Amino acid sequence: MFTQMTFKALEHRGWSERARIYDHYSGRFCRFGIAALIDAARISRGQSTLDVCCGTGEASLAAAARGAIVTGIDFSEEMIAEAKAKGGNVDFQVGDAEALIFDDAAFHRVINNFGTLDLADPDKAIAEAARVLKPGGRYAYTVWRGPDVSPLFRILPEVVSAHGTLDVDLPPAPPLFRFADREEAMGALSAAGFTDITFAGIPATLDFPLAELSDFFHHAFVRSTMVLERQEPAARARIEEALGESFQPFTENGIVHLPLPALVVSATRA
Repeated sequence: MFTQMTFKALEHRGWSERARIYDHYSGRFCRFGIAALIDAARISRGQSTLDVCCGTGEASLAAAARGAIVTGIDFSEEMIAEAKAKGGNVDFQVGDAEALIFDDAAFHRVINNFGTLDLADPDKAIAEAARVLKPGGRYAYTVWRGPDVSPLFRILPEVVSAHGTLDVDLPPAPPLFRFADREEAMGALSAAGFTDITFAGIPATLDFPLAELSDFFHHAFVRSTMVLERQEPAARARIEEALGESFQPFTENGIVHLPLPALVVSATRA
């Protein structure tokens, strides 16, 4: 049963299973945040930079292309293997965002591209980012905005609730959109010793064939896939049919053009 595993263990298993297909699914929309992330962190040539939750390494490689000296860490050995296979001048390592192995004040910059959503203890990870940053160093993360503005994150729970149940045997998880909330983000960052906190929107649109909707949801996400897999077969069939209907207003010529707004949040280590 899922409840016998921790949230962290389930996230680790889910992303490890997706490592080889990550770039085709999740990576297609996580790339939206990379340029904004690197700009917000003010990454430039010669700066030591840590990419936390680096996945298959796209943000790490982009930072290295700016001339930074980059280390990328991820808790999944499979993700790190995929990142290393891309080559590039990045030191990729298996590592835990909530217990970094690096010395205090080791980096000029720390970045996290949509990885905060997958952490069991994001406050601890933010505190660790502050610890390994040099005074005056810059931290930046990207995060999806919530159901108040994002059709994807509004439609999915509504459809599941209407045709199945959200009450499945999953372990407790941190609030998905907590760090897209300005008050929550400022509180957590300030508590970790950050100042000069800034927020900027990232407009993005996710395009995919409507016919591949079920395949996309199964492979692109971990949390939602766990919920869908715990539905009764008949309920899951109804959910998938209703999702297709719900995405029709965003579909043209068989292609879904789904707004997927995000935020980049950045701050300076005091």
